[in-house]
Amino acid sequence: MKKITFLILILSMFSCAKKIYTSNEYFNCNNTSDFNADTDKKQLIYTILERAVVTKKDIADYHLISDKNKVYVSDIAYSKFFGGMEKPSEIPIDKSEVPNKINHVKFCIKSKSELQKIADETGNFLYLTLGNIEIKENTAKIGVMTSWSVSEKNKRKMIMMSGGGYVWEFEKKDENWIFIKTISSFQS
Repeated sequence: MKKITFLILILSMFSCAKKIYTSNEYFNCNNTSDFNADTDKKQLIYTILERAVVTKKDIADYHLISDKNKVYVSDIAYSKFFGGMEKPSEIPIDKSEVPNKINHVKFCIKSKSELQKIADETGNFLYLTLGNIEIKENTAKIGVMTSWSVSEKNKRKMIMMSGGGYVWEFEKKDENWIFIKTISSFQS
């Protein structure tokens, strides 16, 4: 009888447990191939993600990312993060352009609808969005920002006053992109 009671107690605890947004059920990117930074765009994406959440960890509200070893990246980049009333263009990000992993941090590309579904089932969480990607012959700029994926049940109850990011300028020297300066940074 004690064994049955204990089993029922354990099962009820697990059935009521809150789902984690980076569990394998959601963080299920099928990145089977190794990342190859064989284009300027891929090199720049790698560099900005590395600094934002792996080495410097200086992206806005990094401390609010619950699982710092598994980070979602939107499959859409914006032509600009800010700049007036004009709506920015959305530029698709291919899964092959984002590394699967940098050191201990894994990355998973998801669409807005996929991110929304995860938030609806698990709760609000931060993800990364790329933007301001402009590559010329020997100069480039690229940005990254944090954004909240807010569950439908919370959208009418709360306003998320956090998030932000930065845009960097790079110069190409000897086939390597070298950081020059921060062009802009912003935080809610």
